[in-house]
Amino acid sequence: MSATKSWDQAALRLLWHGGSTFDAWLNIVAAKLASRLLTFPQSTAQLGLPSAIVFQLLLSAMGLWSQSAINVLYLRHKRMVNPETTANQPWHTTQLHEVIGGLLGSKWKIVSLVFNIVTLFYVSSAQLIACSNVAYTVNDNLDKRTWTFVFGAIFSLPILFPSAHNYRVWSFLGVVTIIFDSAYMTIATLQDYTFQSLLKSFPQAGNVSHSSPRSSQEYFTGLVGMLILGNVPIPVEIMDAMWKPDEYQAANLYGMACILVVVMLPSISMERKFGDKLLATPNAMLLLPRSKFHDSANVLILLHVVINFGMYSLALYATWEKIVRIHDSPSYVKRTLSRIPVFLALWITALAFPFFGAINKLLDAILVSWNFFIIPCAAYIAVFWLPRPRRGSKSLSRLGWGVDLSVCLGIILWMLVMQCGLGLWGDVHTFVKVLEGTRPFPKCYRCAPPK
Repeated sequence: MSATKSWDQAALRLLWHGGSTFDAWLNIVAAKLASRLLTFPQSTAQLGLPSAIVFQLLLSAMGLWSQSAINVLYLRHKRMVNPETTANQPWHTTQLHEVIGGLLGSKWKIVSLVFNIVTLFYVSSAQLIACSNVAYTVNDNLDKRTWTFVFGAIFSLPILFPSAHNYRVWSFLGVVTIIFDSAYMTIATLQDYTFQSLLKSFPQAGNVSHSSPRSSQEYFTGLVGMLILGNVPIPVEIMDAMWKPDEYQAANLYGMACILVVVMLPSISMERKFGDKLLATPNAMLLLPRSKFHDSANVLILLHVVINFGMYSLALYATWEKIVRIHDSPSYVKRTLSRIPVFLALWITALAFPFFGAINKLLDAILVSWNFFIIPCAAYIAVFWLPRPRRGSKSLSRLGWGVDLSVCLGIILWMLVMQCGLGLWGDVHTFVKVLEGTRPFPKCYRCAPPK
């Protein structure tokens, strides 16, 4: 009996209870991309390859800095909170708006809370929309609206997950799926060429041209499409699930390195081969020939999107539980039932507004820029503006407060001008075109007419 019990406990530790730095790395990589991997080649084509590579590296560096600033704020907030208040609540989840509000007051908390709720709601509903689009490319016997109904049942399962501690297996699967899809897209693009021929000239499909950037609007729309590289949608939730949250920055650095490889290989290879054809194809997988590997890659993308939805919605459910004041309830059933209305709202939103692609970039320009770059950097400046708080804290850059302040202000200025300004301008023009003749709850948005 004791042997059986020990095996059960060992299995739970291996598959269920995750809080190590490796688990944080898994969560960071798994939370990043999913269906966005399919849209990166188009963003690369919109920018032109040289600009795309520069911006991928630049936005990744900005993301590393902003995430590190969030980690410093989280650790400072954690030292201020009495550990006994959550010691007996293993399901309790700390979130970004609580960290910022705890350090800077209620006004900061309200602003961060609003951005956090809208961002989490948007990225969660976008996963349902992405699933219906990908599923339709695999099997068009069902329209996209029907696929959204089908996946609604699957997407409801994360309601049962208590917290981010219990996501180890799912995050591992997320990393495996995204690496497989990246490898498939790269190999499928280059499979007809030897290494020697690649050195002479990069492969291109017939009649391919590379005219980008063709307009300022298209250029800045592509720039917003790169923004997800520097963003971890649930940073504080991942930190809060770690046994040693002070190691988050290292996990994020390795996670960013992995994501850059996963993104850049297929983006560069597909942009070189298909060129301007990508400009009219948000889902780059559609340009690759159908095969068993092609269908497998799409199925794995679907699995990754389900995993992403679980991670994002878990944070949204925690926020809702706090609003209705049952997050700290010991009743698992009560907390689970309270999540159902939130899921139904996500499901209805995905059915009503399936504007996949353009709406992602539009909301990224507004929500992601503010929630994960501007507000954290501004909060870091506000917390450490006076000399006294800086005495008990290491400089983020290790080069002094002057460098910290300059980098934070530079990121804020970049996001306001390039993403919320020029990027949003380009996305609005694109979104207006997308909305022409579109009504809520379409049966099959942007589907090919029946033959």
